[in-house]
Amino acid sequence: MKKSGFTLVELLGVIVIVAALSLIVFPIVMGQFRKNKSQISAVTERLIEEAASLYVDANPNQYELMNGNVYCVTLNQLVNSGNLSEPLIDSSTGDKIPLTYTVKISVINNQFSYSFNGGNSCVESRS
Repeated sequence: MKKSGFTLVELLGVIVIVAALSLIVFPIVMGQFRKNKSQISAVTERLIEEAASLYVDANPNQYELMNGNVYCVTLNQLVNSGNLSEPLIDSSTGDKIPLTYTVKISVINNQFSYSFNGGNSCVESRS
């Protein structure tokens, strides 16, 4: 009579192979998750920069289009103007973004250039 099933050695072999594959694949999968979170964070930055663009367009008298000018707009100003809504959440960490963070607006070649400055200090300069 023939026995059906697997031997202990065969089962251990399969377990070792699955464990080895998981050790190789797990870091790759987790790296992709981290990469996707940073891409989402970039989207959040772009959203903040677009809100700053709308804010500047709505207040043309405050932001003169002269080469070399640098303006700083806080996230609090963008929320108060209705261009952003609270709470602002950083998608990569899940933490709340402080409303004291700024968007740096530079005038280059007679065009506004926007960059999310985060917690870095922003210094305005006007010509």
